[in-house]
Amino acid sequence: MKNKINNLQKNFYFQNLVDEDKTSLNNSHSLFNTRANFVFKIFFLVFLIILLKLFYLGLNKSNEINFEDSIIDKDYNQRKDIYDRANLLIAKNIDIYDLVLKVDKTNNLPELLIKLKSQFPGLNVNEIQRESVDKKRLVLKKKLDHIEYKKAIMLGEPAIELSRRQVRIYPQRNLFSHVLGQTDEDNKGVSGIENYFNNQILNNKFSQSSFQISLDTLIQSQIRDSLEKAIEDYSAKGAASLLMNVNSGEILSLVSLPDFDINRRTLVNDEKYLNKITLGVYELGSVFKTFTIANALELKLIDENTLFKNLEKQVYNCGTSQPIDEHDKNLKRDLTTSEILVKSSNIGTIKIIEKIGIENYKNFLTKLGIFEKTSIELPEKGKSLPMKWDNCTLATASYGHGVSTTPIQLASAYATLVNGGYKIYPTLVKQGQNTKKERVISEETSKKMVKMLRKVVDKDDPMQGTAKKADIGGYGVIGKTGTAIKASKTSKGYSKEVMTVFVSAYPEEKPEYLLLVMIDEPKVIPSKGLYRSDSGWNAVPTAGTIIKRIGPILASKNYNIAFNAK
Repeated sequence: MKNKINNLQKNFYFQNLVDEDKTSLNNSHSLFNTRANFVFKIFFLVFLIILLKLFYLGLNKSNEINFEDSIIDKDYNQRKDIYDRANLLIAKNIDIYDLVLKVDKTNNLPELLIKLKSQFPGLNVNEIQRESVDKKRLVLKKKLDHIEYKKAIMLGEPAIELSRRQVRIYPQRNLFSHVLGQTDEDNKGVSGIENYFNNQILNNKFSQSSFQISLDTLIQSQIRDSLEKAIEDYSAKGAASLLMNVNSGEILSLVSLPDFDINRRTLVNDEKYLNKITLGVYELGSVFKTFTIANALELKLIDENTLFKNLEKQVYNCGTSQPIDEHDKNLKRDLTTSEILVKSSNIGTIKIIEKIGIENYKNFLTKLGIFEKTSIELPEKGKSLPMKWDNCTLATASYGHGVSTTPIQLASAYATLVNGGYKIYPTLVKQGQNTKKERVISEETSKKMVKMLRKVVDKDDPMQGTAKKADIGGYGVIGKTGTAIKASKTSKGYSKEVMTVFVSAYPEEKPEYLLLVMIDEPKVIPSKGLYRSDSGWNAVPTAGTIIKRIGPILASKNYNIAFNAK
């Protein structure tokens, strides 16, 4: 009985313990549920707040930090890319950004200016505050670089705007400064090709099409380097060069030094930066003797072997006190037509032009285009100065004194003389394969001139001409030198400075390329072995250097273009 009671007692105790454990467990579970519910409600509330905030921001886009919304496109003129004849990019439009403050969109301008100053230390905060009184929109900084662009975006300010526009860049910088020209802030051409072809290059509807010119970047670079070296070697004021196909008129290179970086978009008013090839107007000296002789040959007044006997050592033209001398005091008194050209005789050339007469010579130079503006597609073009023609001026004009023209017109006239007699029109646009040409002098005269011009350069010719230093083996170079005293800028007379020029072409068998080289005010430098400033001492060797450097390039690219005569 007692055991039974003990068992019952034990069961009773166990039952109570179980009941107590169950009660404790139920209480703990209830407490857990209460805490979980509390935490859940907290998370739910936070989530609801975030959701409401996002919804609010969606309804109020002005408060949204979105860099795309801070970029505003400014109206601009899209321009086509420009490529050289070898399809190398030489001009392109790119996007740039200006930092703009929208004054009417800020609630706390002083605070915003502090933030701006921290990111853009160069800003003048005081000036911005003054201008903000009258203006609702201020351009704070133009042409942000990559780092500045990111700083502006990271500000995340609704009152800050990035104004996107386009600007023209020129990867070669100075290399084509006198050809490509420049554009203004509105991306419109203001000079050079950019101006002349502005309508063709403008492309408001945007397409992938491009604009191509006839120049070659590699050749341009080689020639420019050679001219810079010449300026250094001869302590010259400047230099210039033109390389042109004598059949098509295509210009492969046009360099004028000093030049300038066209990416800077600054006004270039200094005369030293003018385009010497197309805009400069000069008296170019003895290179005109070629025209005098060609005119006489064309009129059948002389031939290349006509002998002029007993030539004076000097003549007094129209009773002037200043005599006309030979540049070489040792010239023979008897000279043939060829010798007059090869030895560059002033007196012999005067005797030839006396046979020609004023009207014939004027007409001949007119046919060659000496007095007209060049056809080249640039707005910067010069024109021959007016000249009073009489027997006195005719004599000096025979050797290039008193008659002026631009170097590009001189080159065009020489191209006519050596290409078989066809007039050409210089161009910066690649031509077709069937360019038509008009004959202005006979083929016979052209062949005779080529033969005589070769003697001027041929170092093995017994006559020993004035351009031997340009006789580069294997090229058959022909040409004529010229040294002209420059007109004075302060008086009506002439200065002591000279402009030297050498016009060459090659090969002799069938000329294809014409190279004109000018050196502006070269100096006599005895320490360097330079005892004279004549063309043969500077322009000629410079041309020889250029031909050596560009000859292989031209041969490999085969830029010769055929044409049909009419």
